[in-house]
Parts: sequence; C-alpha cells; structure tokens
Amino acid sequence: MKTVFFFAALAVTAVGCASAELPRPETATRQVVPIPVCTKGLAPPKRAAGGKAVMRSLEPEEWLEILVPSYEEKRAFDGRELDCTGHYVFANDALRWGIPVRGSFTEEGKPLTIEPDVEVDVHAGPEGMRVLWMRSLRFENGDIGGPLALVRAIDDRAEIYGVGSFRGPDTTKFEMARVGSEAVVVSQEKRCPDQYNCRKVANFYLARRGRLVQAATADVDRIARIPCVAERGLYCEYKLRTDVTYEPDGIHLLEQVRVKVVPTEAKGDRDGDRMLRTAEFTRVLKVERDSLFSSNESLWERIVGQE
Repeated sequence: MKTVFFFAALAVTAVGCASAELPRPETATRQVVPIPVCTKGLAPPKRAAGGKAVMRSLEPEEWLEILVPSYEEKRAFDGRELDCTGHYVFANDALRWGIPVRGSFTEEGKPLTIEPDVEVDVHAGPEGMRVLWMRSLRFENGDIGGPLALVRAIDDRAEIYGVGSFRGPDTTKFEMARVGSEAVVVSQEKRCPDQYNCRKVANFYLARRGRLVQAATADVDRIARIPCVAERGLYCEYKLRTDVTYEPDGIHLLEQVRVKVVPTEAKGDRDGDRMLRTAEFTRVLKVERDSLFSSNESLWERIVGQE
C-alpha cells in the first residue's frame, strides 16, 4: 500500500465535497485533532456496538514503514531517505554530526540498521495519539537523536500529523498534551553536570504544515549554587520547582524559587543553611501561530543573582 501525502490545499478542497461523503463516527474527535499529512490504509477492524471509532495499536516497525516509505523495502538507512512529507530524515541541523548507533552512512560502510522494538520509543497519549522517537544516532556528548513524529491509528487508517527531529539524553521522556484544540508534544530532559548545577527542561512542540516545530522551552526543575551578591563571601543556592498544567487558554507554569545561604567548610560558620526568600509566580504560554509566547519572563531569570 502506498503512503499518501496531503497538502493543506487538499484539506480546503475536501470541504466542498463533504456532502458526498458519509459522516465518520469520529467526527467530534476530528475537530480537535490536527489534519494528517500522511495516511496509510489498514485492514478494517471489527467495530463495537454503537459504531464508535476504534483506536488501533501498531508495532514500531509498522510505524517506521509509514513514516519512512523506503524502509518497507530496504530495511536499512543510508542517510538520504525522505520521510512521508518529503523531507530528509537525517540530513537536518538538529541531527548534524550524529553517528549511527549501528552501521554507517559512508559508502564503504554498512547501512544504518534499526531494531524497531528496541530503538523506536512509542509514547501513548489521549485520544489514541502516539509520540514516536527513533533513537538511531549518537553524539559525542552522549546525546541520542533521531526522527520524532506525532501519529495515530484509527479505524481503517494510520495517520501522521507532524514529523520533526529530536536530540537529547537517552532518558528523555515524551508525552502528548491537549491545549484547547492544539495537540502539543512535550519532551522532558535532564542534564546535571554536577549535583549543584542540575536542570530538567520541558520542550513543547506544535504540529505545523507537516512539521513538529519547537515552540517553547521551560525549566521544570533547576538548581544552581553561585556566590551571593548581598551576602559577601557566602554562596547562595537557588532551587526552582514548576507545576505544569494544560488548560484551554494555554500552558500554565506555576514557578516557585527558594533561595538560601548554604553552609561552607569553614569552621564556626554561623550563616550556613539559612533561608533567604521564597517566591512564586504563574505565567502562561499561549499559542500564537507557530510559537508559544510567555505572558512574562521566567521567575528564575528575575531572581537568580539578585541576593
């Protein structure tokens, strides 16, 4: 079966022909789901009583065949493959300098091979949505990278709504959240050079024109220990905790920063482990075209280095 790529213009054309088609049972769901840019037919499932839409679960290898049409025949990658939207799978800035985990992109080496059940992460979301991440490249700093996609299999078809790339720690977690009518892909990655310089970041992606576009980034947890400004000769420790909630009007970030003087190794230090202040603030990331714009500057940026 062939994979089909839909342009936005086709979606507009289809409106004029709607009266000639029978309404699908999942019409209400479709109103809040992105328009698919790639589809592939599936064997019709057995419908339950009431004719409700059937959410399907595909194997990672099946999703690879839809995402990268040439994979169905070659079962390997040479670095020049196109995804179902016509963009290069690996030749982009996000994955530059990546080395295949297994195989090579050189003419002398063996092509990159994938073990879908091991190297393709499938993260479940609401309404049958799935986030796929193919962990196929490694980087000098230890990062892992590869294609990222927002997909769903429903009734007699598999649909892809957006394709992008992601590079980050191997322990990165993904989820899909709903913000009004928008489907937002969220990744959370943690980087800790040391115990006093640690940061957990959430990246938010929107499906736009067949691509997954990184629309915003926010700190979820963060700690830093730096020299105090007002308390000369002492060190201040800053700790950030962020509660993230997804509402119809945007992504709400309730940020709390705690600041304290930390003990030093000096004997008789009477100022060690003393709380200086705690601050809280809520800001909102609102969808505006291809981005998520913050209603205010992050609390971290406004407080760190002021004590």
